[in-house]
Amino acid sequence: MDFYPIKAQYYAGEEIKLRIESDPDSYDEAEIRIFSLEKMIEKMEIVIEKEVTDVAVEYIGSAGGYGAEIVLRGKKDDVYLETAFDIAEDVNTSLRYGFLSDFGERDIDSEAVSWLRKLHINVIQYYDWSYRHDDLVSKEQQYTDMMGKKISMDTVRKKIREASAYGMRSVAYGAVYAASEAFYREHPKWAFYNGNQDAFCFIGTFYIMNIMKGSPWRQHLIRQYQEAIKAVGFDGIHMDTYGFPKTAYSHLGEEPVLISLERELPDLVNETRSEMETEGMSPLLIFNNVGNWPVESVARSRVDAVYIEVWQPYERYFHIKQLILDAKRFSKGEKPVILAAYLEPFRTEPEEKAAPAAYLLTAAIVSNGAYHLLLGEKDAVLTQGYYSDYSIMSPETSAVMRQYYDFMIRYMDLFYDPTLRDVSMTHIGWDNYEYKCCSDNWSVYGEKDKVWMTIRENRNIKTISLVNLCGCEDDYWNRGKGYPVSQKNVSFVVQVDEKVKGIYFATPDRGSAECEELPYQYLENDKGRFIQFTVPEIRVWALVYIKIGS
Repeated sequence: MDFYPIKAQYYAGEEIKLRIESDPDSYDEAEIRIFSLEKMIEKMEIVIEKEVTDVAVEYIGSAGGYGAEIVLRGKKDDVYLETAFDIAEDVNTSLRYGFLSDFGERDIDSEAVSWLRKLHINVIQYYDWSYRHDDLVSKEQQYTDMMGKKISMDTVRKKIREASAYGMRSVAYGAVYAASEAFYREHPKWAFYNGNQDAFCFIGTFYIMNIMKGSPWRQHLIRQYQEAIKAVGFDGIHMDTYGFPKTAYSHLGEEPVLISLERELPDLVNETRSEMETEGMSPLLIFNNVGNWPVESVARSRVDAVYIEVWQPYERYFHIKQLILDAKRFSKGEKPVILAAYLEPFRTEPEEKAAPAAYLLTAAIVSNGAYHLLLGEKDAVLTQGYYSDYSIMSPETSAVMRQYYDFMIRYMDLFYDPTLRDVSMTHIGWDNYEYKCCSDNWSVYGEKDKVWMTIRENRNIKTISLVNLCGCEDDYWNRGKGYPVSQKNVSFVVQVDEKVKGIYFATPDRGSAECEELPYQYLENDKGRFIQFTVPEIRVWALVYIKIGS
């Protein structure tokens, strides 16, 4: 049995449909309830006559995230299932990134795209789909890429069509400066050179080409990007880099000239955008800031997201928060932030250690208002930068990750509202009386063996995201973790200047993600007016939000 939206994302005015998969001989009636945060906004009674039933949801108004719950009524028992969906007015406001990397003939009918749709992934990176990094679109239907992987163009195109039908956009991987040895030998002056005046070469395979303004390689690259969109049908380009080098010598003139890539890369993005618009294209452009470089300059360019591939020395949980807050600041809060933070424990440690690390990292990234590139294919998880060497999660871990992604969408209005200001470092602790946690083991920067709190607020709402690191032996996000030690009856005191409408608690870690309204009481002292309430339990991830106003 299953319950999910037919599309990964809906747009304003579009018909919303939810799909029910069940056995009509065992379950012939159902009740569906639709929620906007704590409010139930629609309830439907339906009769189930087929194994697959599509149910239309009335247009429910504003853009945002919604929860959907179903009770399947059977002759012997009832079954409860949950999902979520969102409505978007701007296609680039919320970019949830996943990946595909299997494009052989046998992969043409895989379940990968459908599974990603159920995770609400609305943008897919097609990793190493091309013939060569300098010649993206193969002239043959069957070909072998530079790493020896066999690819069928029919498979690539079918997956693009399937993704489009599910409301997902397909993005072609295209490194900005990688070329084959044959291409480099044909155009040696187009390459970048190191201080010894030797050509840069990555892993002995990819030659690093000169992306500076006016370089013949830059024009060649942009034409390759245009061809990928025109000839194959991609919706955008993932402009990849390798992080190193950050400076290089150009050999285009008579004498070598030292070039700063930090200055040239944003200009490359902008020229790519302009050239494509001249050709009537409106591609999604995502640029890889490897190791958080050169994010400050690229975030101001015409990219559609601030995308960061996370490597050392960004290795602790607080670094995750730092990356996200800085990325939002550099882009003035106008672009979604995506972290590509790969989880090595799925390759090097038992899954009982890797799975909690995935839950905690997902909670940390979403709680701070960003998205995570981690999942792709069918039940696959990334552990390293070469996506084709992915690992497979167990069905149990995959099911929990789906619950977490449902939770992200259901409460996205609280996680991704740009008006919510992070006050974690200024409104709790010392003589900051605005928020108080009555337990001792809390932290606002992801310390081990403590509950990590992210506090955000605007005039009408206050949110407290809670990530449980209690029992964790360290605060390194890319190490395996034991399942956290559950924290029960955690009390808070919060300053309020106006009347409280309600306090609500939600978590993906129990049978239902539906809000629970928490009882509270007012306290008054010489510091002002406060409310006191208790969170019943924090297993891994929980969310509290307080509605303020008359």
